[in-house]
Amino acid sequence: MKKKTKSGLLILFFFIGFSNNILSQEKTIKIKTERNKDKSVDFYYKKNLPGSFHLTIKFTTLENTKAYTYREVVKSNYGFLFKLKPKNANESIKYSYRTSYIRGIPNPKIDSLFTYTLPFKKGKHVIIHENNNVGEKYFNDEKPKNWKSYGIKRKQADTVTNMRKGIVVKITNKFDTDTLVKKKFTTQINRILIEHADGTFASYKGFKKDAIFVKLGQKVYPQTELGILDIFNESYRLYFNIYYLKTDSLNSKEKSTLTKRKRNYAYITPYYYTEKGAVQLENKNKYKIVFDDEAFLKEFSKKEFKKYKKTPEHFE
Repeated sequence: MKKKTKSGLLILFFFIGFSNNILSQEKTIKIKTERNKDKSVDFYYKKNLPGSFHLTIKFTTLENTKAYTYREVVKSNYGFLFKLKPKNANESIKYSYRTSYIRGIPNPKIDSLFTYTLPFKKGKHVIIHENNNVGEKYFNDEKPKNWKSYGIKRKQADTVTNMRKGIVVKITNKFDTDTLVKKKFTTQINRILIEHADGTFASYKGFKKDAIFVKLGQKVYPQTELGILDIFNESYRLYFNIYYLKTDSLNSKEKSTLTKRKRNYAYITPYYYTEKGAVQLENKNKYKIVFDDEAFLKEFSKKEFKKYKKTPEHFE
């Protein structure tokens, strides 16, 4: 059967996690309030997704208490936020508020020299391709700050591995590939998002549906198997990058737009372990994946290290 062709109407990198990270309408975080006998009001939250979120609670009405706006990062699944205390202890506090939140820790402290493991099994060779920003190339959109994204093509459906210790905070596993349609770009791509301890995120895109091995909220380590690549035209492709939340537009009075939201995220150009040492990847260069105990254990806690010594198979 002759393959149909389709021009690049669908976009691969126009949404590099931004629309997935702006979650104000998905009720990822719910707020609960409790009035106390002393007329004070306690605010609590419940978070339905793993990972860090910058939460803002802005009061539109506030009477019989001090003016207040809450802006903090929440990480636990639920917890206490703050207490409003009455100015007049004989009267109740009147209030109304709006909430907004965005995935990430604003302006986290990042070690620019931290070395990552390339996302396939040690000993393999990969050729790196730097990806263009499609929004900038085709839609005259502003490219995110320090844009850096990589692609790796494989001849067979290879297994993708994790690059750094972290927590799986988002999984998209719903798209089947139509092998009869040839595309330049697509937004219909399965992905895994992993948050690291320093507030950075690693995005991995290109998984076959139902071939993802990890679960939401799972702790993963360097070389943990994430899933199997899906075919894209004539090859199997992984797209990956590392970014962080560099600002918080939810505090801005400007109307939120896609372009403004994208500016919240900045990308980094990491170092990777290779046979040439720790290097920053260069376009079209070939690298051998190197991995040892030092790379594996360097972010382990004391508790994890003790457990690894007793039962290393739990970390495979």
